[in-house]
Amino acid sequence: MTKKRSRKFRGSSTHGHGIKGRRGAGRRGGRGMAGLCKHRYTWMVKYAPDHWGRYGFTSHHPKEEITTINVGFLDENIEKYVDQGVAKFDGEKYEIDLSELGINKLLSKGKVTKKIVVKVKYASTNAVSKIEEAGGEVLHG
Repeated sequence: MTKKRSRKFRGSSTHGHGIKGRRGAGRRGGRGMAGLCKHRYTWMVKYAPDHWGRYGFTSHHPKEEITTINVGFLDENIEKYVDQGVAKFDGEKYEIDLSELGINKLLSKGKVTKKIVVKVKYASTNAVSKIEEAGGEVLHG
């Protein structure tokens, strides 16, 4: 079987690729990430803006993760916590330690209708005032 030969570009030294075409990576402006600070800068800004540089700082100690609960949710579900054994009710006030639930901050969304003594690490000032207005108390620590 004979090979069919193409008669195109016979006598042409460049075969339609100009003077420098098909000669290394020069025609496409370099290989890989070459030219990102020069002729491919706009491409880098648009498609790879985080290619270079450092941002912020590295924290070398673990951050405390804040888990929150609102006073309204606590007020609605305090009986469930008593049934589960997490909270106590002495006939007048409910007592709860939120660290046993893995919660370390008390926030102020909602209404408080019961007298609750809450032990929590952090609490917003509005949450403390709502608990105290209802006759309860917030213990920090």
